[in-house]
Amino acid sequence: MPSVIWRPFVVILLLTLPLSGTISFAQSDKTGERRVSDTYVITNATIIPEPGKILTRQHLLFSEGVIKDIGDDIHIPAHAQKIKGDTLFLYPGFIDMANKIGVSKPNIPEKPADFDPSNPLPEIAGIHPHFSVLDHYSQNNDQDADWRKLGFTIAQKLPMGNGMLPGTTAVVLYGHKDKNNILDEKHSLYAKFSTVGGVYPNTTLGVMAKWRDLYHNAGLHSTHTSHYSSNRISIRPEQNKILEALSPIWEKQLPVLFEVSNELEMRRAIKLRDEAPFHLVLNGVNEGEQLLPIIRKEKIDVVLTLNLPKDKHGSNEDQSPEETHADYEARLKRSKEAYHKALSLAGEYEKAGIPFSFTTKHLAKNDFFDNLKLMIEKGLSKDGALAALTINPAGLLGLESRAGTLEKGKMANLIALTDTLFHEDAEISFVVVDGYLFKYETNNGKNGKKDESQYWTYTAETDAGTSQGHWKLNKTADGYEGTVTYDDPDGGGEKSVPMQNIKVDATRMRFEFHVDAGGNKLFIKIDGDISGDELTGKLNIIDFGSFPIKAKKTEKPD
Repeated sequence: MPSVIWRPFVVILLLTLPLSGTISFAQSDKTGERRVSDTYVITNATIIPEPGKILTRQHLLFSEGVIKDIGDDIHIPAHAQKIKGDTLFLYPGFIDMANKIGVSKPNIPEKPADFDPSNPLPEIAGIHPHFSVLDHYSQNNDQDADWRKLGFTIAQKLPMGNGMLPGTTAVVLYGHKDKNNILDEKHSLYAKFSTVGGVYPNTTLGVMAKWRDLYHNAGLHSTHTSHYSSNRISIRPEQNKILEALSPIWEKQLPVLFEVSNELEMRRAIKLRDEAPFHLVLNGVNEGEQLLPIIRKEKIDVVLTLNLPKDKHGSNEDQSPEETHADYEARLKRSKEAYHKALSLAGEYEKAGIPFSFTTKHLAKNDFFDNLKLMIEKGLSKDGALAALTINPAGLLGLESRAGTLEKGKMANLIALTDTLFHEDAEISFVVVDGYLFKYETNNGKNGKKDESQYWTYTAETDAGTSQGHWKLNKTADGYEGTVTYDDPDGGGEKSVPMQNIKVDATRMRFEFHVDAGGNKLFIKIDGDISGDELTGKLNIIDFGSFPIKAKKTEKPD
């Protein structure tokens, strides 16, 4: 028997830790539905605690929903559930401004028989600032959970409804379904340049006039109420739920989140604020490059939309012959310029030094990361994109002491990825919200294609000693295909050969392969029983004997 055949098969070294992180849950449910312990530690991770800062090989300890410590040498309680993070990148959880997911429309009263369209009930005219979004928000809706899979941990919820004043917003966590996930019951007033058909105000200018009237009457009502509280001799103010809801706006205790769809509406909202001072937040911004100096000078808060226009200019296939004239070409050029301006708008705001946040309102989930990358390609920095999803909205929502960064004492809201945030192969391994961990399957493949390969390392005890090697099996439509990698007996370095006649199921694996050794072709059969991730069986070298073999399924090697 040629002695060369006993050269050990090469050991393909595996990463010390799996690509997606290994989690020891000690009977805890990986979905976050329940947990044995409130204390977790993620070890040896790369942590990006805030934009522009990176920490390597750090441990992050959190307990009862709060980050207890971060560092490379921290005290780890014995009862902490350990998550190996050597290949993980930790980021603060994303914060979404102004979305309507999980919110339903309120019930509006029917028009009375003596209805006067010039003086309708406020609710019929879409003027109900006293309505709270929480009265119409379903906390356990599936869509919130879908956005959590993309890294969102906190969201501002908008009230639904037609008209100029649908109600007040609230801030919620995308946390455990059975817990209190309300962070702020009344954060801001939601306003729009929107009308209800057939009733006053039924034009944009009418909305502006009505806003001025309501604002000043709210100021009078607030002043009267304050005066009555300190001097009971004065006339007792009448109850008015509309003006009472608007008094905090006049007193600048609540911001106004004004929905704008173009530059003209941005200018009109700013004009209203100049005439009747209040804390203005422009929401849904998709243009307005000319307003950058004003916004920067007056420190107006801005929420940019992530719902970018689609590129409809990549092909002329649909162009008819009559559209080839100069006017069509000029319109096409303007359309292309508008498209590229929309993509570069976030970069322009960043260059101007204007902090901004993002809203996913009207955005399809599958477009989230793609649109962020388009903005980055058009000038937005990666740190700027991260800031717009974390520290900027945290500040805008008054949560800067609790969220937006990964720091000791802040809420345990974080994202664990298999690579850096904007890398094309990065996948979210798990998300932590308020200390609850939600684990997700990762593909460990490229371009979203799931890697269904199996990786095994084996050890065979032969007369010549211990022989080790590596197997890779790929799932196909017809079964499996695979390879064995080993040291070339002829001194050519590593060599891989295909497996043949592969039979694999949950309890048994069998396959064959050939090895060329010094001109001799050796025929080898593997036959083993599988129990969990381990195999025990025989390595049979035809004409030379059978030897015991053990194998263990591993994560994908480097």
